[in-house]
Parts: sequence; C-alpha cells; structure tokens
Amino acid sequence: MLMPALTLIVFAGSTVAVIASPAVMRRLYSDTDYSVIADVGQAYGGASAVVACIALFVVAASILLQYRQLKEVRRDAAADFAEDLVLLAMKDPKYRQCWGSRVAPDGVDEDLFYYCSKVIKNWARLWALDVIDEAQAREYLRSFFDSEVPRMFWEKHSEWHRRKHGRRRREHFRDLVNDEYLRALRAGPPSRSREYCEAIAEAPTSPSRSAS
Repeated sequence: MLMPALTLIVFAGSTVAVIASPAVMRRLYSDTDYSVIADVGQAYGGASAVVACIALFVVAASILLQYRQLKEVRRDAAADFAEDLVLLAMKDPKYRQCWGSRVAPDGVDEDLFYYCSKVIKNWARLWALDVIDEAQAREYLRSFFDSEVPRMFWEKHSEWHRRKHGRRRREHFRDLVNDEYLRALRAGPPSRSREYCEAIAEAPTSPSRSAS
C-alpha cells in the first residue's frame, strides 16, 4: 500500500508543478523578454529530467510490487484449494482413490500421511510469515522426525535424495526439513515406532481375499 500511495503523490506533485510553472516564472520575472525565462528553464532542465526519472522508477517499482502481491495471493489461493482437497479426502476416504496410488505404504493408514502433510504445511506457512525462526523450526522438525511415521512420509513424498539449496525463504525451509530428516536418520532409529491403528485392524478384507 505504501508504494502505490507514493506513486500517486509523486504523479500529482509533478502534474501540479508542470501546470503552475508558467505562472511562477511570470511572478519571478516580470520582464516581458521570454528569453530570460527560457534560459532559466534550460538551467533547470537537468533537474526536471532527474525528477522524471525518479517518478518513472517509483511507478515501475509500484507495478512490480503489485505483481508480486498478486502472485502471492494466487499462490495462497492455490494452497488453500489443495488444503480443501486434502480435508475432503480425510473426511471421506472414497475420494482418496482419485489421487492415484496410495499415499502411504500397504498396512499404514493414509490418514497418518495426510496429517503429516498438514503439519509440514502449517510450519511452512508460519515460517513464511516470520512467526517462527530457524531455531524454532529445527526444534519442531527434530521432534517430528523422532517418530517413524513422519520419517516414512518424508521419505516417500519429498526430494530429500536430490538436495537443493535455494535462496528464497520458502526454499530455505525445505532445506531445513531435509537437513533435519537426514540428521534423524544418522542419529538412529526413532524413539517412537509406528503404532498399530485400530482402523486398519477393523478394515474389511478385499473381495478377492474374502472369495478365497
């Protein structure tokens, strides 16, 4: 909001200055010889060019800022839509088959992987908003990967084996997650093993198995 307001102020000031300059010149130079006024105008020509360049820069910066803001809004809208799809799949499991293959290995409740995804996305948003710093993020991730299910989730649904080092803040968070995941693997088995879910135990057998 600051840049568009500054653009409007600069534009309005420049317009007023251009319109009022003849009257100001007449008051300063009562002589009817306009050659004197012309000489003064030439003297201030360089300053006018500098002002024009500054105004053009402010306008360009405002357009760039608005473009970035629009891009952020679109990205957030896409993230919210993807979040709605995940919530729908969690509430009604029949929609999970529309995502393709299972998001979790056989014998692992898919809800656990969906939930892990939501946990990571929540921390990523907090990181993007500067709500948490690197120390807090690493602390959360160390605890996260001290459980077997999050390790299984990140191994299957990330590119930890093709590590990249991005300069953007969002990419830096991805690097933090990969670092803490690999650190957890080097530290040994997690303190919390995968727990057997009652939902899997109560799940009906497939028709092929029941027929046999």
